[in-house]
Amino acid sequence: MSHQEVIHQLRGLVRRLRLLSVLQLIPDTLVIYGILQLAFSGQIVTLFNASFARSQAVLVTALFALIDLCVTGIRYNDRLTGKRLIGQLSGRLTTPEAELIKQFERFK
Repeated sequence: MSHQEVIHQLRGLVRRLRLLSVLQLIPDTLVIYGILQLAFSGQIVTLFNASFARSQAVLVTALFALIDLCVTGIRYNDRLTGKRLIGQLSGRLTTPEAELIKQFERFK
């Protein structure tokens, strides 16, 4: 891959990681919400104005956690891909390219 293709791919990864960081807040919040509702409810648990038996509420919360885990896995794979792309860069980097690498490294 040429130097410009690597930089283009890295720009796309930085945009995607930025989006995934914001998106990760949703399943994180859902998991915390589900756990809190389970902790402070009896046999009937209310999630988003819907009543669930405790076992069903546990299942719903587990599904929230699974979604959270999937988003985390996607972010992990993108970070690995970015590290490989950065490893392919050789020679002197321009200032914008160095800033792009710094932006990528913030997503650890």
